[in-house]
Amino acid sequence: MKYLGFAVGCVVGVPVMVLAGYASRILLGWLVAALIVSTALGDLANINLLSLETYRGPDRGFEINLTDLIALAIAVVMVTRYRTCVRWLPFNTLWMIALFGLGCVATLLAPDPLLGGFSLFKAIKCYLLFWVIANILRVGVPIHAVWQGFAATALLLAAVTLYQKYGLGLYRTPTLFDHSNTVPPFANLVIPAFLCLGLTDPTRRATHRAATLGGVLGLVFAVVATFSRAGIALTASVVGATLLLVTLRVRSRAVTAASVVLLLLGAFGSLPAADSLIARVREAPASSTAARDEFNAVADRMAREHLLGVGLNNFSHVLTATPRYREGLVILAGEPQGGVVHHIYRLMAAELGYLGLLVFLMTVGRFWGTAVHRGFSSRSRAGTLLVALALGSTTLHLSGLLEWTLRITPVTYMFMIVCGLTVALRDVAVPMPVHASPGVATPHVGLRR
Repeated sequence: MKYLGFAVGCVVGVPVMVLAGYASRILLGWLVAALIVSTALGDLANINLLSLETYRGPDRGFEINLTDLIALAIAVVMVTRYRTCVRWLPFNTLWMIALFGLGCVATLLAPDPLLGGFSLFKAIKCYLLFWVIANILRVGVPIHAVWQGFAATALLLAAVTLYQKYGLGLYRTPTLFDHSNTVPPFANLVIPAFLCLGLTDPTRRATHRAATLGGVLGLVFAVVATFSRAGIALTASVVGATLLLVTLRVRSRAVTAASVVLLLLGAFGSLPAADSLIARVREAPASSTAARDEFNAVADRMAREHLLGVGLNNFSHVLTATPRYREGLVILAGEPQGGVVHHIYRLMAAELGYLGLLVFLMTVGRFWGTAVHRGFSSRSRAGTLLVALALGSTTLHLSGLLEWTLRITPVTYMFMIVCGLTVALRDVAVPMPVHASPGVATPHVGLRR
């Protein structure tokens, strides 16, 4: 039934979305909002072609998501109706191509190239998503559409968490994702930009700010309900940092009052969970840390022994099939199939070699660097949003020292949205000459709305 639904979505849904986006920028904005919230739907809105569900690597098939269909429809609208104002090769495209090229070479040399093919297929879809978001302001989509997408995402995650926590009685709630540890990195990417968009919008009233605060509290609740120690710490830090940023950049009583209200509500709301959080920290099993150390040692050895790594998405396969990588395992010795190292940077080095890790760091570093540089170089709203986007990315890069969740599809897609927004705002934050034909939207049009 699910496959039938996706077939109908491809044949009927995509053309309908194209016609809607072609009809008006308002409907195109709604599609952008739907695109954002679709990333939170997880396995409810995807199918896998040639699936290997028992594999424990990041990608287990040629996955097609609702996000992909919406992104495709928006891209068709952009290249047909707004082709004169899109940027065909957005900032950082060449580094993304270089990373993809290394992934192709490593996949060709991998023990199981099919597994690498799963990740390469996802990488192509990720670039389409990034390209669409990077061009939304250039075609005149209002930035408010992004806020709407974040608001709907926050409402969805909060509602599902409430049901799972108090309806099903789950101790650690995963919302719509495979594992509860996926929730914090996903939510922490959304919170800074969502909060900043809501509190810095000069055209909206108190109800708009209240909806933003409610949505952020819902996301914080979703993170706390996972009882992820690092995730909760990063959430608390990024909320505080974003409130400080907005308060310093937008000196108004309304923003200051909203910040105080959010901090008080967050503090009082966390009191009921305080005992459980303390118990979670105290009772953390030592075997968890030991297992991470074993994975780290294996990943380091793979990176040293293979110039271009063991192959994209092949870490779990090689760990399972190669005796010399399993001989040092103690905690994980009884596992019939190797898992994935809980360290995104070691995982990239193991699968793509140290050269691949360097290109990966340059790629993500350039997105982060331009957000920081352009953000602090401008006192405009766009500059403030860029700093907020950098804060969100920072939480993901820090959590990468403990988790590989960047490679999980919902988190990867949300990160691509953050990167796309960074590129969309970079020229707006530091105004540059824009030579547009009559009737052609400029990047500034979408931001003012």
